[in-house]
Amino acid sequence: MKRILHKLIWGLPTTLFAGTCTQLLGQEQRPNLVYIFPDQYRLNALSLWSDPAYRNVLNTVGDPVHTPNLDRLAKQSVVFNRACSTCPLSSPHRAMLMTGAFPEKNGVPGNCHVNNQNGIPDSLVCFTDVLATAGYETAYVGKTHWHRTEALFDKENNYVGTNKAPGGHCVYPYDTYIPEGRGRKSNKYWFQQLKDSHFNATAYSNRPELVGGQKDGEPFRYHRFTPEVEADVVISYLRNKQEERDPSKPFSLFWSMNPPHTPYHRLTDCREEVFNQYYKDLKPKEVLLRPNVKFGEGTQVKNLEQLTFQAKIYFSLVKSVDDEIGRVLEVLDEEGLTENTILIFTADHGEMMGSHGRMAKSVIYNESFSIPFFIRYPGRLKPGVDDLMLGATDIMPTLLGMMNLGDKLPETVKGKDYSQGILTGKYKNVKKPVSQFFYQQKEKGVRTDRYSYLVTKDGNYQLFDNLKDPYQMHALKMEEISVKQAKLLKKELGNWLKVSEDSWGKEQKFPDRITY
Repeated sequence: MKRILHKLIWGLPTTLFAGTCTQLLGQEQRPNLVYIFPDQYRLNALSLWSDPAYRNVLNTVGDPVHTPNLDRLAKQSVVFNRACSTCPLSSPHRAMLMTGAFPEKNGVPGNCHVNNQNGIPDSLVCFTDVLATAGYETAYVGKTHWHRTEALFDKENNYVGTNKAPGGHCVYPYDTYIPEGRGRKSNKYWFQQLKDSHFNATAYSNRPELVGGQKDGEPFRYHRFTPEVEADVVISYLRNKQEERDPSKPFSLFWSMNPPHTPYHRLTDCREEVFNQYYKDLKPKEVLLRPNVKFGEGTQVKNLEQLTFQAKIYFSLVKSVDDEIGRVLEVLDEEGLTENTILIFTADHGEMMGSHGRMAKSVIYNESFSIPFFIRYPGRLKPGVDDLMLGATDIMPTLLGMMNLGDKLPETVKGKDYSQGILTGKYKNVKKPVSQFFYQQKEKGVRTDRYSYLVTKDGNYQLFDNLKDPYQMHALKMEEISVKQAKLLKKELGNWLKVSEDSWGKEQKFPDRITY
């Protein structure tokens, strides 16, 4: 009975509780939001693409992965097959997600690192700030990587707030614990894990029961698989048995896993039982299916044997991520939360895994730039495939629009609200974009429905026809495409540089390559 009552009054203002039952039933329920985004999870890493119903959605092969839970989720969702990272690098993407603003205005043009000043400024109103102000219970679990990294810890990784003794140390040079305050972006329930280590991360929380009784700012190590730990935390929050949240209010929950991000170099980087069951005996040709894979001299890949092993570890991590997400999906069902929850599955960027002789991310190639993006919203969204080129800055306004909070957008948001088009299937008021922006500090580009076009720091360019050459193996010259398409690519890049308030646009760089 208690759960039924919670569903009836979900998210209504407290002033209405004194009203009649009829008044309560007449109010529209405000949806919860669960946003799941593992790090470096590429679009191809879904067994969904081998399903006959989805086999032709991508014009490339899927990876030989096993993701039954995500496949099932996809079939309940709108699947965006052209979603883009915008900047395929952890910190810049996360800052765009949180602010709806582009890198040169949100304070994070590159990864947050102890040797730079990158970090979202406290003055910017962020995604979860808006939700908290609107009455949502807010929670964040996992990796953040949007805050300025400073040496404000002692040798035991306790936060002391000063770089003077006993401070002057970092927990991790590429990410940092965020203390209570504006850095947490109004996330009330806080469980953060640091370090690119899948079994030995450093955890901090404002809930002592989650970190062995430690206070906020004091480190704790589980020595367990980090997504499993985080799934336990998420499940605890959803079940709410320790009053983690006010059940009369809607909630937002962001869950950011580190895997399948590096490391994936040793067997101990993944669950060995998963590796043994699914990948141990596979041959290179059964693991590396993309024809653009290169290795050896002149590449970032030493040899085929090493690459095959790393891919097996990566795909094993993908399977384990799927397992933990499956646990959370099951609890959403058990707790009666599924029907009134917008659930997102996506990633901050992809992984090259040997394609074009490269590893990791930060490039316009599809393996790095394309990301999975699912939206499940039962009763409001009909499952299917949408070719909307959703970018990182569009996520905040689009989801707030879907949650009937579009009028709460800060003026600093530069992304577009595509919620009505997604909900209705008709993009009338806000048209689908002709292109999507690719940002790196030293390179800028665009992707259209057909071409990928990149201008490099020295004024040269790369151009690929993704329709005829889906693996981007044959670079084109501008003279090889129509004059109309060449003009469009140059104009679109100029437009994006203007919208993003990028320094290239202000300096009118490379006018022979970009139309301003």
